[in-house]
Amino acid sequence: MSGSGAGLRKAILVSALSLVGGGLFAISSTPAQANTVGVDLDYNCTGGIGQGTKLRVTVTAPTTMTVGQPIGVKWNIAYHDQTAFTSPSYLAPQSKLSAKGALQIEGPWSGNTSAGGSLDQWELKKGDRLKLPSLDTGKVGATEPGEIRITPGDLVVDFTPAEGEKAVDDDELPLGAYEGTWRDVAGRDVHETTARNASVSLKFLGTGVDFITEKDQQPGNLKLEVDGVVHAPEVVDPPKGGDGALDDGPKVGGHRLWKVRDLSYNEHTVKVTNLEDGKSAVVDAFRVVTPRFEAPPDDFRSTCSPDPKNVTLTINIGEKPPTTPPPNPGDNGNNNGGQNGNGNGNGGQSTATTTATATVTASPSPVPTNTRTVTATATPQVQITPVGAPQTGESPAPPSGGALIGAGSAMLVGAIMGGVALRRRRAAHAGAGR
Repeated sequence: MSGSGAGLRKAILVSALSLVGGGLFAISSTPAQANTVGVDLDYNCTGGIGQGTKLRVTVTAPTTMTVGQPIGVKWNIAYHDQTAFTSPSYLAPQSKLSAKGALQIEGPWSGNTSAGGSLDQWELKKGDRLKLPSLDTGKVGATEPGEIRITPGDLVVDFTPAEGEKAVDDDELPLGAYEGTWRDVAGRDVHETTARNASVSLKFLGTGVDFITEKDQQPGNLKLEVDGVVHAPEVVDPPKGGDGALDDGPKVGGHRLWKVRDLSYNEHTVKVTNLEDGKSAVVDAFRVVTPRFEAPPDDFRSTCSPDPKNVTLTINIGEKPPTTPPPNPGDNGNNNGGQNGNGNGNGGQSTATTTATATVTASPSPVPTNTRTVTATATPQVQITPVGAPQTGESPAPPSGGALIGAGSAMLVGAIMGGVALRRRRAAHAGAGR
């Protein structure tokens, strides 16, 4: 709502409501701000990384709408019942969780019929809880007065892994990763064994993996397998310098001993086994490699459906209220429009009123329909003629109190001075007569 002239004010009051089972509520805001009406819905998810996840989705829309005014339907998504979308693997930063909510919209609507949003994730370990985005329809609006009915539909959630390499430290390996006798060497931040057939393994999702250990001048024989297939020589050569001589320096972690590439993007298992009794095998980390994805993998897609499915927000769209044109500067205040405050009987003010109604209907079959209505009324008031404006027919403004006091003082001083002069003339005449 807008207007021109001396000013425009809007005052809106919306009372709070509740709808058992449907979660209807209204948010009251300050004057000149749009109010919203919303509904809480429970969504159940299947497939992808969200199998069995439950969401609480709050869908809101403004109650104060007029033709041509930009409006939006927003979705706020939260986890419900201790469930969550979780990371499928060990991933570098910038993986993305995106969602798109379908909207069935009936009426004079112009713009999107869905709400979308996405959110980048931090560095992830397998099983980490993912952060959820919020959704928005973007810039949309009503094309003509009438009724708009908005019914939230399914929510599709996609996950796109970040391209890159993610190190999985020896202390981050999942329970059961170590078999046999191993010890955690705190000062070197590694795990070490001297037992024959002691092994360490990791399940990962990716296209490659590195085995990270220490440089050691007396390494034992190790075996590296991926999905049960040996991918490296069983005998490990001791590290050597550029001249081919034995590197007998101190043990230093972060040394990549093996790497495997060109795997299919699936879940794989890498396993390292110590083959000699009394010889040291050291695990510093594994490094998982993830390729670049141009689109979210289908295997990670989840579909979430509302329960109940037929909850509708109904919003009545009204025309903009008529505005009173500003007064003509050449008007002498005697026209028939009553602009001087004497013709319309309302004290020189023009009032226009518009009403917007928002209705939320929850009709889960076979339960009877429950309907609650929120009505917001806006009354703009335009001040037409300020007191003392030029050429308005108003009487001249009275003098101020300060001016009256000054004039009285001047008159008093004049009277005193006149009396003194009169007394001097009388004294002069009396002296002349002696």
